[in-house]
Amino acid sequence: PVREETSDFVPPPAQAREAQPPRRESAPPPPPPPPVADPAASDWSMPMLDDYRVERAIPVHSYEGTYLAAGTMFRGTLTARGDVEIAGDFEGEIIAKGKITLHSDITSKITALGLALVGSNLEGDVEITGDVSMNDQSSIVGNVRAENMVCSGKIKGDLDIQDNLVLDGTAEVDGSIKADTMSVARGAKITGSVEMHNMRK
Repeated sequence: PVREETSDFVPPPAQAREAQPPRRESAPPPPPPPPVADPAASDWSMPMLDDYRVERAIPVHSYEGTYLAAGTMFRGTLTARGDVEIAGDFEGEIIAKGKITLHSDITSKITALGLALVGSNLEGDVEITGDVSMNDQSSIVGNVRAENMVCSGKIKGDLDIQDNLVLDGTAEVDGSIKADTMSVARGAKITGSVEMHNMRK
């Protein structure tokens, strides 16, 4: 005989199955956040806001000077707002609002605030509103007009010094001298007339 298995399960009616709401599928879980880099584990670091600051421009003070190097040649008129230093070959005229320092032999008419000759031989007239100085290795062939002057070299020309003139022991002047006060060291040589400004007052 065939054994029939029985079950207590009774399927629900068709209407009851249709009344049940549809099953919703759950949304996939969000992806995990990216790993946070450890600044201590790397040499790279996120730039901070201060790294992007725009630094205020610092003004650069320009040097208002002119320098003519040795081996350089210049012909003409040189006009400068500041100091001038010449070690090259120059021929012409120099007009400067500052001080002129000469290290070479030049031919020039000079108008400036001050003048210093250091081992230089100058041929030309000089008009200086301030001081003139020249060492024992320097010479001037021309007339000199200045406020003060200290001379240790040789001058062939007339000197018109408004205040004080100092002639060191190695100084040689071949020309007339006009000065308010004058100091002459032993050994200095003067060939020409000497006139003191204060004696004319």
